Amino acid sequence: MDQLSKNNLSDQVFHLIGNKIVHNKLKPGELIFETKISKELGVSRSPVRDALRMLEQIWLVDRTPKGSYQVTELSIERILYLGETANVIYQFVFSKAAENITPKDFAELEKLMNRVEASIDDNDFDLYITNVTKMAHWALKIAGNPMIERIATELMPTAERVQWVSITSLPDQLKKVVTHLRKGYEFIIRKQPEEAAQAFNDFCAAHIEVVIDSLNHSHRQKAAK
Repeated sequence: MDQLSKNNLSDQVFHLIGNKIVHNKLKPGELIFETKISKELGVSRSPVRDALRMLEQIWLVDRTPKGSYQVTELSIERILYLGETANVIYQFVFSKAAENITPKDFAELEKLMNRVEASIDDNDFDLYITNVTKMAHWALKIAGNPMIERIATELMPTAERVQWVSITSLPDQLKKVVTHLRKGYEFIIRKQPEEAAQAFNDFCAAHIEVVIDSLNHSHRQKAAK
């Protein structure tokens, strides 16, 4: 790991470890050792400990019975919980965005939607996740509820992690999933709240189905070895 600057060390360690978890470079169940990370990064254990506490708050790591940390397991139960929570939040967000959207928002949403689809055509999964997250932030901004925005923002790293697992395992299913996001975008700009909410429900259900299929696919591959 590269050594870090002395400014905002906890935040830097938080983002560095979080990014490795999202991209599956740190595997589910893998133990994270404060001493090892502090030596690799050239920092004291204090900012590493702070970063791990922040990662625990957004469900990327869990505290073990011995008081250390490990990468959160991606169980089917946990994924279903995430799907249920995201569905409740973003059906509201898409509905409110459809009510509140102004002509000034159209161009930005269209640009992000086009980038999402282009990233799939290019098999650029990093860019896909980045632009889906940007689109989510923009919809949250339009919806205009800061409490919902805060909760949704805390869920985003886990959502990105789940998406990364699914699209790197079964990328051929991604185009079908994103058709629902396209419909949601179109209903938002047409100011059709109920239809926009239903489109997100369909997008979420399709993505969760792909995630579970990918996990089952991975389990079958391991069993066959």
